[in-house]
Amino acid sequence: NDVSFNQLFILTLRVISSFSKFLKSNSMHSGDPSVITRVGKDGKLEHLTSLGKNFQSSILPKKLFIKAGNYVFEDEIFDCSIPGIYRFSKPQVCNAQRIVLDKKEMLNNLLFYSLLAVRGNLDNGSNLKKLKKVAGKRFLCLTCGPLAKFVLELAKGDGIKTRVVSTHTLESTNTYNNGHTLLEYKAKDSNSWIAFDVDKKCVFKDCSGNLLDAFELCREIVSGNRVEVEFLSKLPSLDLTNFCEKSTGYNYQFLEMNIYGDTNGFDPLFKRLCNVPFFSLPEGFCFGCWDEKSRSIIESHYPSSKILNAEEFRSRFYECSS
Repeated sequence: NDVSFNQLFILTLRVISSFSKFLKSNSMHSGDPSVITRVGKDGKLEHLTSLGKNFQSSILPKKLFIKAGNYVFEDEIFDCSIPGIYRFSKPQVCNAQRIVLDKKEMLNNLLFYSLLAVRGNLDNGSNLKKLKKVAGKRFLCLTCGPLAKFVLELAKGDGIKTRVVSTHTLESTNTYNNGHTLLEYKAKDSNSWIAFDVDKKCVFKDCSGNLLDAFELCREIVSGNRVEVEFLSKLPSLDLTNFCEKSTGYNYQFLEMNIYGDTNGFDPLFKRLCNVPFFSLPEGFCFGCWDEKSRSIIESHYPSSKILNAEEFRSRFYECSS
């Protein structure tokens, strides 16, 4: 009948169109050379060249984490023996992103995990399984909270002891930057926590060069002491086009560029965001406050939260063995 014929005709056109696009794409771009880069523990991007044909190798796995070795990508062999994050590009054909873990230094692995994402919110609602799948093909776009939780889950598989900790401002609140989320990790053979900002790719040091945990970071800032921000990567880490508030459609690109585009843009940001630390526990938020003024400010925003003084907070979360 006419309905069946029309449906068959439309389906045939779609198949021909799809097949034509496939032939056109491959015939026009199959000669483009692949572009392969590695970002190592120094946070710098390095371009790789193929090894040639006479090297033992394996086909590049589809999984995100790969062992150190030589791999074949688009008929070329590349050395992926150095720990880092590898990005494989065949123009108009495919992209791939893989990680070779560092067996000696856990902070390097946390850096590699964090470099899977740039700052944005496009993927904030995705679950871990989807994030790992998407990360094998492109940059994730996540804000600090979802990215910290994502890196936390990846770190579990690597045996790294980590936890998510947040900070909050004591200044007047606004609609977009009242707090921050960090990841703390314990170095091997150490009982001290170290704060790592997966969103900004940095760690924090006091004036003596000691690495800080989130509690110490907030204490130093509120006390007016200088905090050194040590960036572990200087690569671009911001999504400027899709960073939109879903409820209003507002794009944060101008606000974010005020920070990333300014040489000193991060200093006032951390001074605003990192004033008091808190943990999100099953029973609710638990804050550590410095005095009655800071307690009053936090109580006004979170009346049902638990608030400890500085010594109680530090004793509970930083001086116990767990």
